[in-house]
Amino acid sequence: MKLNPLQQKILTYLEPLPTGSQDWATAGMIERGKFKISETVTGILRSLRQSEPMNWDPWILQDGDVYRMFYLRGLEGQTPWWTISKICCAVSPDMQQWQDLGSILEPEPANDWESGRICAGCTYKEDGVYYLFYSAGGKEEPHLKNEAIGLAVSHDGLHFSRTSNNYLLKPDDGDRWYGRSNWTGHFHWRDPYIFKDDKTGSYYMFICASSKVPGNFQGCVALAVADKISGPYKLLPPAVEAPANTVEDWPYYHMERPQVIYKGGKYHLFFSCFKMLMNQKWLQLSHKRITNSSLFWYISDHITGPYQPINKDDFIVRGSEKTGMYGTNFLQISTESEEFVAYGWYHRLHALAVSQAFRATWKDIAADSQSEILAGDRLETRSKQQFNLDSLEISLCRKKY
Repeated sequence: MKLNPLQQKILTYLEPLPTGSQDWATAGMIERGKFKISETVTGILRSLRQSEPMNWDPWILQDGDVYRMFYLRGLEGQTPWWTISKICCAVSPDMQQWQDLGSILEPEPANDWESGRICAGCTYKEDGVYYLFYSAGGKEEPHLKNEAIGLAVSHDGLHFSRTSNNYLLKPDDGDRWYGRSNWTGHFHWRDPYIFKDDKTGSYYMFICASSKVPGNFQGCVALAVADKISGPYKLLPPAVEAPANTVEDWPYYHMERPQVIYKGGKYHLFFSCFKMLMNQKWLQLSHKRITNSSLFWYISDHITGPYQPINKDDFIVRGSEKTGMYGTNFLQISTESEEFVAYGWYHRLHALAVSQAFRATWKDIAADSQSEILAGDRLETRSKQQFNLDSLEISLCRKKY
């Protein structure tokens, strides 16, 4: 279902409201009231799309004058909701009118490691070949909470076939960097994102993973490298992980849907994490702008990291906390103005949020010349035309209809 502007607007107002993950035994009346409003309005919106399929985690490949969108489709009512999924595809000439092509890659019952669900990934085109990197999990224990990365290819962007019945990449049990979640027992190894580094010609794969550290918050972005896009890939230390001296204060249970953009001589890493799965001790300190929609922003001088928050005290992409979207990625739509579209999925409704409604503009802002004006729900930033990487900002705003 395509959400209309009013429904999108409602979701932006709902986003800061609490979900059902809080400790309601200690919550006050105001917090409980906000939760009731949140659940009631969400329920009404969900009732309007009862006949719609459950969709999430889109990613887009701009292929000449065509946009190819890949996304996950599952079944409502599953517990947990993510246990059944497949990859579908749609194409569009303008990101407004989409032709849904249906399923292009489904679980393979004969392969235990991908017999239950196909998870998110990325699509890369090189020399006329489409490379679909995906993650997958099994149908039953012990494979249900195990994940691995596979590869499928296509010559027309529509019909994909696996390159092997075996996975492309997964750490073994004795790996020194990556392991299983201490909290849930889940082996996170999904959401591969491929970045070709022009400096070296190598292909780097960024992956949602858990690092081998104590505690319940082990979220990290794993890294692997290959000389050829099809591999083999060699594991590297995490691009970003909990510092050894502050493991107890690390905020992330996991880091999902990573994306890397190279700009101004720096590598910019973005990722998402559900607020309900973040370290509550960390959240209670001073991070009031964080919602499930918040997009986290880390930066490094080197493709391999280490990546650090772009700003120690405020490293959330401005405006992302109000979009109602999760797993936000960027797609560049203009090279002259360096304008991007931000897209993802509405996590409250399991509906895709792929349009040109949310525009993201990179701005190099001199600290002494920055001024912001809030006009309706559009945040604009005015400054002198001065390049200052330390004050680089992305303002995420809604396009006016």
